Amino acid sequence: MQDVRSLIERHYRNLSTGDVAAEDALFSPDVVTVEPAAGTIQGLDAFKAYVQAFRTAFPDGQHRLTSIVESGSLVAAEGTFTGTQQGPLVGAGGELPPTGRQVEFSFADFFEVEGGRIVKHRLYYDQVTFRTQLGLMPGPT
Repeated sequence: MQDVRSLIERHYRNLSTGDVAAEDALFSPDVVTVEPAAGTIQGLDAFKAYVQAFRTAFPDGQHRLTSIVESGSLVAAEGTFTGTQQGPLVGAGGELPPTGRQVEFSFADFFEVEGGRIVKHRLYYDQVTFRTQLGLMPGPT
């Protein structure tokens, strides 16, 4: 069985390469993900659909990890996401057509691992910076 840290590192490599199918080996089929804009996402298929939709919007998206802290089966990861919105971004307010804008924002993820698979996942990110960079909110004056 792989160690918890390498499991999380593989997850971010999958995200950055767009290998959504590889998440099957890392996540429990019943994983519960909580994401600020999407709310609670139940199950691996729904999580992979979320990831694929974000990858469609940001096909050049990269996740750069800056730290990982683990304690038993719990892992906290921090990093930066960068990408260019080249496809539609689907959100609670509808669909945002491609803007061609580049984004860079901080994120933190918290994972719970059981039996070598991720069973719980909470994602936090700088929504104000993200939305401002996309032109959805006014920037600082």
